[in-house]
Amino acid sequence: MHWTRITTITTNFKQSNNNNIMKNYLVSSKLIALALIISIGILNSSCDKENEDEKPDLPPVESLVMDFSDFDTNPARDKGIVTTYNNFVYSFLTVSFWSSISGGSIALPVAAYSYMLDKEAEYIGDNTWQWEYQFTYEQSSITATLTAERIDNEQFSMEMVIKGPNTPESGFKWFDGVVRYDHTAASWNVYVYEDDSSVKLLEVSWTKDYEAETSSLTYTYVYPGQNETGSYITLGKDPSLDYNAWYTISLSSGMVEIQWDSETKAGRVKSESHFEDTNWHCWNGELQDITCPAL
Repeated sequence: MHWTRITTITTNFKQSNNNNIMKNYLVSSKLIALALIISIGILNSSCDKENEDEKPDLPPVESLVMDFSDFDTNPARDKGIVTTYNNFVYSFLTVSFWSSISGGSIALPVAAYSYMLDKEAEYIGDNTWQWEYQFTYEQSSITATLTAERIDNEQFSMEMVIKGPNTPESGFKWFDGVVRYDHTAASWNVYVYEDDSSVKLLEVSWTKDYEAETSSLTYTYVYPGQNETGSYITLGKDPSLDYNAWYTISLSSGMVEIQWDSETKAGRVKSESHFEDTNWHCWNGELQDITCPAL
């Protein structure tokens, strides 16, 4: 009888002790789980804050827009003496094909993009930022939405969607591309809106060396089914050269090389298909034909 009571007491003690251990274990488990949830929340919040602070800086407009300003005037039309300006006029006419494509396809989104350069983006999560701009263009109300998304530590993607009276409700993708964070390179696709879809018009490639102050921007015409599909133009700049700016142009008719001094505007052009030789043909700072100087 005595041993039975001892055994019963011992058994009850063990059960009570086990129950306490189990309760403590459950409480501890719940506390650990709660701590993990809080820690994960804090970590996610911290990561979101870090991501938000890593907003990419928009690349300069020159990464997308080619400068045609030195070839935007036909001097023969202004002065009425065509033969005096043959070399520059041929260069002007060759470049005008590309300036018209650029002006017609990029002018509107670039206007919106230029405005967004000075505006703050909204972080919308998932390493993605968004700019929005509403404006009037040719008496139409336009909404431009620019989105940037981090790809990795070196690159981010960009896309601009334009919404207006003649676009789908979701808008029309006008351009997209990939940009390096250090703004030394970018590649773009430019689209036109036809038959309720985006059709690629241009492929754009840009590089820049900030130390040497050199740069290169290439447009490749990829609109399908045209005589000039596959043609390209490259604008290069190098301040160390006598002719510190140049276009290299590939057309269905052949190659054209144009070089000029961006300060004096004097320059030269080479086109075997047009001049029927491989020589340079030059103009001076007044854009008049001259004998090419020795360099």
